[in-house]
Amino acid sequence: MRYCTLKYGYKFLQLVVIFSVFCLTQTTHLNRILRQDVYIWQKKWVDTLKPAIEQTIPYITGWRFLAGEYEPDGQVIYPSVQFDLLKQTNLPLTAVYRFDRLRPLPSADEILSLIVQSPAYKTYHIHNIELDLDWPTSKLKLYIQLLQSLKTKLPEDIKLNITMIPDWMRSPIFPQMTEQIPNPVLQVHSIDNPQAGLFIPQNALAYIQKMNRLTRHNFYVALPTYGLKIQTTPTGNIYAIEGENDFKSGHLGKELYSDPKKVRSLIDSLQENTPSHLKGIIWFRLPITNDKRNWSLDTWKAIISHTLLKGKIITQEIPDPNNPGAIKLTLVNQGNITLPLPKTVSLRCSIGDGFFPYQLTTTSKGQYSLSLIQQTAPLNTHQQRVIGWMRCE
Repeated sequence: MRYCTLKYGYKFLQLVVIFSVFCLTQTTHLNRILRQDVYIWQKKWVDTLKPAIEQTIPYITGWRFLAGEYEPDGQVIYPSVQFDLLKQTNLPLTAVYRFDRLRPLPSADEILSLIVQSPAYKTYHIHNIELDLDWPTSKLKLYIQLLQSLKTKLPEDIKLNITMIPDWMRSPIFPQMTEQIPNPVLQVHSIDNPQAGLFIPQNALAYIQKMNRLTRHNFYVALPTYGLKIQTTPTGNIYAIEGENDFKSGHLGKELYSDPKKVRSLIDSLQENTPSHLKGIIWFRLPITNDKRNWSLDTWKAIISHTLLKGKIITQEIPDPNNPGAIKLTLVNQGNITLPLPKTVSLRCSIGDGFFPYQLTTTSKGQYSLSLIQQTAPLNTHQQRVIGWMRCE
């Protein structure tokens, strides 16, 4: 009896060990993919950044922040970063330096000066450096030469990284480019084709898989949370891009935004079949409450924590205290996901009108509704938007 007990106890222990190893392997596999950093991309640090940073700490593995920028006119800008706030989080910090693609390719000395004169390096000694320079594919050879020159001039304590764009992978010298930098960031969102949108999960997955084949080093992928409004010429060329504010064109322009459900579908695909060199995800950019063309913090946390996405926009009827008998029609997002505005909202009264981007329409059966005439920025969670009014006779 004792022998039987020991025998079966030993077999049970073997099963436990095997199962534990299997679980550990799977967990390691997923944790590698779910390693997640986030970009803080503000030139002027506003008060709403602090609560967003504090709420984000449990979900991420590091911060990447805009530390310096060369603008098109050659002006150098150093954002008002709250370094003490970032350091209190005890997460790794990476300072990102951006060079506008409309400028000529900078020299190694220009890049070196931008870095070593920045508060991030000079005062706060942040040595993880990332260059954001989306140089044309046709001049990739010049960029490789630039990086080779730069690495000979950088202080030894600097660890250099860069962002990459998918179009570079068309070049036969792209593998040579991957040998310059150990852990680059592949950006899979763009506005190169406005008709296709800001983010296409099938294309993004293809880019990641191709990158995995062309490099022998680990890499990150940058995924979008933001939206933009673009202005195009009659031939389709982009001549203006707007972020949060409609400061150039008022109601004109085409809205592009990253659909959380599409981003989730890419993450699911990566978890089902993880590319061997993919080290993690970097989110562009940290959501804050006054960033109207970005996901809400609720939506982003639901995505990165794999919470069920629940979308629900309702219409509330609110009596207008300044106009007796009139009822304001207000859209309210009660879900945990950023959603596009509904195309139509039915009215139960025969008198009313819409506010942009809605207008009053009548069906062939005489039913009244407010119809969306132009898609604007989506409605974030816990947001409200007044879209019109009605009065019942």
